[in-house]
Amino acid sequence: MPKLTKEIRDSVVANAKLEFLENGFEHTSMRKIASNVGISVAGLYKLFANKEALFDEVVKPAIVEFDTYYESVKKDSVRKLECEEFDAIWSGRSIESILNLLYADFDAFKLIICCSTGTKYENFLHDLVVREQKDTEKFVQRLEESGVSVRPVRSEYVHILMRSYYGALFDVVRHDFTRNQAEQFLIVLNKFFEPGWREIFRV
Repeated sequence: MPKLTKEIRDSVVANAKLEFLENGFEHTSMRKIASNVGISVAGLYKLFANKEALFDEVVKPAIVEFDTYYESVKKDSVRKLECEEFDAIWSGRSIESILNLLYADFDAFKLIICCSTGTKYENFLHDLVVREQKDTEKFVQRLEESGVSVRPVRSEYVHILMRSYYGALFDVVRHDFTRNQAEQFLIVLNKFFEPGWREIFRV
């Protein structure tokens, strides 16, 4: 059995990405990945404890980048609040930043959105919406504490609208949009949602 070097590990990850993209997580064979790379199945399991650990290795860098981006947007919203830049609070996230994020590792997001059934990522969109909803509710509370009048909106309405927004956002991944196509679509998406958020919260 060849020595399990970093090069072999990297080859496993690269091959696994292709297999997951073609077959989805549930129908991807660890035996096939091992054969493609030229190592034994036992060797593969020395590198990765199970198939989900291998899937996680493929998509985790994109998840980390997404979380970093999400937290930066949240901090920027707080900054706008503290600086009383209320008109800018509900404006859309930077299209350029979103595109850079998605297209830096498009395949990983494709795996998360389309091929992750059977992994901890299969509810990625739902979990993201719940996270965003909670953060938005906390932010609205801070707005009110700062003296900004905000119209109350039923929690389930906010959840449905956020699900619609993120579903549409990640459709650029589902439909394999080119970066240019995605840019044009996100311009339309933001034009649709920005006035809507302002209207329902009446900020």
